[in-house]
Amino acid sequence: MKKYDFIIAGGGMAGLSLAYYLSLSSLRDRSILILDKETKHRNDRTWCFWEDQEGPFESILFRKWDTVEFFGTTFNGMLDMGAYQYKMLRGIDFYTFMKNHLAQFPSIEFRQVTVNRVKDTPQGGFVIADDEPYIADYVFDSTHLLKLNRPENHNLWQHFKGWTITAEKPCFDVDKPCMMDFRVDQQGDCRFLYVLPFDDRTALVEYTIFNDRLLSDEQYENALLGYIDRFIDTGSYTVQETEFGIIPMSDEPTNERPGKHVIRIGTAGGYTKPSTGYTFQRTQRYLREIVQNLAANGKPKRHKPWLRRVFKRFLDSVLLNVLQHRRHPADDVFTRLYQRNPPAQIFRFLDEDTTFAEDLKIMTTVPLGAFTIAAFDVIRKRIFRV
Repeated sequence: MKKYDFIIAGGGMAGLSLAYYLSLSSLRDRSILILDKETKHRNDRTWCFWEDQEGPFESILFRKWDTVEFFGTTFNGMLDMGAYQYKMLRGIDFYTFMKNHLAQFPSIEFRQVTVNRVKDTPQGGFVIADDEPYIADYVFDSTHLLKLNRPENHNLWQHFKGWTITAEKPCFDVDKPCMMDFRVDQQGDCRFLYVLPFDDRTALVEYTIFNDRLLSDEQYENALLGYIDRFIDTGSYTVQETEFGIIPMSDEPTNERPGKHVIRIGTAGGYTKPSTGYTFQRTQRYLREIVQNLAANGKPKRHKPWLRRVFKRFLDSVLLNVLQHRRHPADDVFTRLYQRNPPAQIFRFLDEDTTFAEDLKIMTTVPLGAFTIAAFDVIRKRIFRV
């Protein structure tokens, strides 16, 4: 049995990004095996994120904007994003770019298989895929699933369904994407639409919900139909593409390093921000750090300041507690954040780039009663967990 330097279990966004950064490093000639059950030939998802500089995928961005629109409870309008840009990357463009780039390296292999098991052994990271064994010095695993059922944790979902529509008549302003529109029935949850225009007749319209239960196809579609009919003067329109996704929003503790030879990445490694479901940019940042350390000293580690990490996770848990127990209307929480703080500061806060003092200042702009009750409940749950 051939022993690889690195096996990447799961060839989605995290796995392909890791292979990409390895290919740009001094480790590019190491033997790398990527295992995934899919060929990644569909536009199955869209990643949207903000960034205050040029990123590694600038050349394949589908769209980017200098400002975004927001519709909340007591505030509507364009957000001043400062140096940030709001960026959109289509799944199919990302997959195509990665396949073409990685194909240049003979040391990188792909196999279309289903990963059944990942295990740490004294000899290395061990993977069973379609009943075949594979071994490597390090296995990077994005296939591990969180339990998401422990009562001492907060377990929500960010789930969404979107349509790319082409309208009969011009109705979209290509310079005014809508990042959050809360002008829909909240039904006690956090529900909003976002609209990303491609041209004056075409846009992605997506319905997003934060709660603990999925909807039926009919419910998602009725919400999309109602929003388009009410807020977008399309005339008639056709649906060109459909996308659907589910992202865990959980403060379940994750073990990024379950063994000496196994490293979990992506959502499996805790890269998804619990309170928002944002994953793409955090994954890119964390993987770059892992590859830098691996190339420098042979150890795939990340620097994780303990106190800062614990405090950020605590704030995530508090917001999840507010959402899960419906302690205050979510649309008003997000409205206050964007209305009472510079939007660029909120982006830094959500990217976990703010200082402790800046975090406290931002937290004074949320409903203090609801968040104080939530904070004490989180502390109680932490004590119970211990």
